[in-house]
Amino acid sequence: MTRIPTLLRLSGVLMSAALAGCSLLGSDSDFTPPPSRAATFRITAAGVPGLPPGTAFSKKAIEALEPGYVVSSVTMATEQSESVAALALFREGLQVLQVLPGPGGKIGAVHGVSESLVGPNGERIGMTFRETRVDRAACREGQGNWLGMPICTARGAPNVTFVFAIPGYISAGSLPDDVTLAGATLQRIIWVPPVG
Repeated sequence: MTRIPTLLRLSGVLMSAALAGCSLLGSDSDFTPPPSRAATFRITAAGVPGLPPGTAFSKKAIEALEPGYVVSSVTMATEQSESVAALALFREGLQVLQVLPGPGGKIGAVHGVSESLVGPNGERIGMTFRETRVDRAACREGQGNWLGMPICTARGAPNVTFVFAIPGYISAGSLPDDVTLAGATLQRIIWVPPVG
């Protein structure tokens, strides 16, 4: 008979601990989830390591600069275009980067699409908007193919943007409310060569 009250007290203590843990996880204070894969590249305002601005947009040139990666021609969609010829870098069968052509036969925008990438401030593909700590004021609603997707400028890197997805969200012509935006998931990190 005395075992039941003891078990009830124990379960109450465990429930209190679990609820306390939930409230801590819901806090914005110093929350950074552990990375799921080792970082292969840190995309910053300066670019992607190994692919400096001015790199020739060619399979041969990119393979020479990024040993260990398989470079293949792909067709991808961007915000404004349904079909863009690009070069994709693969490692161990997984796509890591998409490189678009730029002016003068050089590389243009580079899209990071793997969770093994790190943004300028430690952002990772798969993080929520809240986890990336991006400022709402640095965001706009995507258009065209990315309608309804928040597109945000990275802190301290004006030529790096983040594209977030919100499953099931239907555009209302502007960014969603703060609660909806907080749960948006980072899908890609985009670097463009600096102007000038």
